[in-house]
Amino acid sequence: MTLKRISALFLAVLLVSSFSLAQTTSLFKKGGLYITPQIGLNSLSIPIGASVEYGLTENIGVGGTATYWGWSYDYGKASVIVVSAEALYHFTKIKAPKLDVYGGAGLGYGIYSFSWGSGFGEGYASTGTSGLDLGIILGARYYFQPKIAVSLRIMNSLVGSWSTFGAALGVTFVAK
Repeated sequence: MTLKRISALFLAVLLVSSFSLAQTTSLFKKGGLYITPQIGLNSLSIPIGASVEYGLTENIGVGGTATYWGWSYDYGKASVIVVSAEALYHFTKIKAPKLDVYGGAGLGYGIYSFSWGSGFGEGYASTGTSGLDLGIILGARYYFQPKIAVSLRIMNSLVGSWSTFGAALGVTFVAK
């Protein structure tokens, strides 16, 4: 799927959802459920994924993220799937009525696999450097509708096989 198609799909979902969801209070709250499909920014490929977060208190949320990267070369292809559990603190005292700013940490597991064609051993396939990943997260959601926000997350993996720095853009839907 190309970046144009992915962008068009997100825009379509955004437009349909903006007209169909009820108008209620939407900033981070206890008991809230926040679902965010997202597209990442990365030099190897364009990662796609989704995150979900549940508001434990007025400031603390827990949830998880699943992300997939896939790329290919003339001689083979590779992919990474990362699934992580996250704890986030929301800065609700910031005086910006449509902005939800947060930070936190995530603990995940990355699964790397690859297969190479000629030049690297015909038909060679393997699971490579899979393992635990620990990182920090900084993010913000800007609500342009009461139950819909544009999301930006900046992540930095501190420890793990896939220690990276990256960002993800998404659209957050408030489910409750």
